[in-house]
Amino acid sequence: MTTDNYWLRAASSRLNRRKFVGGAAFAGLGAASMALVGCGGGNNSGSKIAADATSTPAATQAPQTVKKGGSYVTAFTGPFQGVDPHGSVYGGSGILPMVYNYLFRTEVAPDAAAAKGIQYDLASSYKLESDKITYTFQLRNDVKVAANKNGVPERVIDSSDVKANWDRISDPKVGAIAYSQFHRWVDKYDTPDKQTVRLIMKKPYAYTEAVLGSNLRGSIVPQEWLANANLKKDTVGGGPLTLTQLTENQIAQLDKNPTYYRQDRPYIDSYVIKSFADQTTYRTAFQSKQIDVYGPTNHDENLQLKQADNTLQSFSDPSLGFVSWWMNTRMKPWDDPRVRRAVNLATNRKEYIDIIGHGVGEPIAVLTYAFKEALSADEVAKIQPFDVAQAKQLFAQAGVTQFNFQYPTSANAADYMNIFVRQMQAAGVTATPQPLDAGTWVTQYVQNKLSAHIALNQTYSTPDVAIGWHHTNGIYGNNTYDTGFSDPAVDAAIDTAAGTLDPAARLKAYQDAQRLVQSKDPAVIHFYGVRSEAVVYPYVMNFPAGLGSLGTAFINDVWLNK
Repeated sequence: MTTDNYWLRAASSRLNRRKFVGGAAFAGLGAASMALVGCGGGNNSGSKIAADATSTPAATQAPQTVKKGGSYVTAFTGPFQGVDPHGSVYGGSGILPMVYNYLFRTEVAPDAAAAKGIQYDLASSYKLESDKITYTFQLRNDVKVAANKNGVPERVIDSSDVKANWDRISDPKVGAIAYSQFHRWVDKYDTPDKQTVRLIMKKPYAYTEAVLGSNLRGSIVPQEWLANANLKKDTVGGGPLTLTQLTENQIAQLDKNPTYYRQDRPYIDSYVIKSFADQTTYRTAFQSKQIDVYGPTNHDENLQLKQADNTLQSFSDPSLGFVSWWMNTRMKPWDDPRVRRAVNLATNRKEYIDIIGHGVGEPIAVLTYAFKEALSADEVAKIQPFDVAQAKQLFAQAGVTQFNFQYPTSANAADYMNIFVRQMQAAGVTATPQPLDAGTWVTQYVQNKLSAHIALNQTYSTPDVAIGWHHTNGIYGNNTYDTGFSDPAVDAAIDTAAGTLDPAARLKAYQDAQRLVQSKDPAVIHFYGVRSEAVVYPYVMNFPAGLGSLGTAFINDVWLNK
């Protein structure tokens, strides 16, 4: 689907269950399980894997002398869909963190700067004042725009660039993914001098750092490039790599930026991202060593690949990823809450877990199980029961005997489609699927032109973003990906939770908000909470496992032992 930072499924946004602190992760379209994460909150009883299980991570490799150079190759299924620095989805969003700078990156590695998991980039430091709403950032003076063919001066990036980016994000016409946070929470910002930026919130917000450190929310682009007509087709930045090739539905290549301020990074000379139309081609490319990492669709596939080649690094982790059923309440029959409730009642989540997850996954309600704020498994079962008889009764009361829906042809969406059609038929309704190529699907999704559809692989590493599906004006606050669902009491509950700084009180506020959302027959429901799977060839060193919001940001540290 959309995303709070989609990325190549296998290669990024990996969060270790014991370390997650709430940075912004990424989500997207394409493959079945996405970012790895943790934090408890769900009950993994019934799963074939222990709650915090991972296997053969790169961290267990013996220290070796770094070999610089080479090309690191990853892949995904679906299109790139452009490289808008504040609004990309699909593969384009995996390019952004390598070509642009951020004030800092939010992550959870144990050696992160400070307890919050901050890794500084354009900013050298920041301070939150005692009022809990004023943030002051001090900027480096050696981060320069990379050499480029687009006429952007190779100059130092300064506070005026930060302001220009925040101005763009704050413009509702842009459709920026961070618009919701800026519109609802940011009061004003200024630039006292070239090396200082000040951000003042309307009120305390628990996820300010997570927004600024996020792939698609926090990138800082040279202001000259923001005004360029090719902004969504090309990139100009000061990050570790520069985009040298982008061929839609085929390949992106990023090469080392020779003027990057960290002269010892990245270790690799180039980073290649391949785009495949389907999972079979993707897997074949991995097995023939055309790519270095692959994201299995389930844990059994992970095990099969590992058994076929026991030298592979293998990862299986709890994930913030999930797959959803999305309903447009501006269109019939989805304007009728009885119909939305009927679909939820007719949905047997165990069947999705057994067939698609091969028995691995968790039933979820509003927030996925990996969030500590998620409701317990027992409560999820209580407030979201599987009841075909009641579903059939509600469909009949609403006069609904059939409806059409859309789904993308990428990844394994067809597997969800087949189960969904069968389950609705059991409730007395004929659900007619309408397949769309991934590019058409996501374009219509953004514009709210779909009636109802299966939305693949969202991954959001803060509960504020994940619950945002149910906030007025849509998840991004600018009517994109907007179901039309609106309820003032739900809005107030969501905002109260995000503005609660005490962790215990915030957890309770999110659980109360979820119960309220569920009682309102929401327009987005989730099939189940997935796990994230990855297999990686042994020569890939420092594969970003166990990292926070932006695994791709740490490709800086990947090297190839070839």
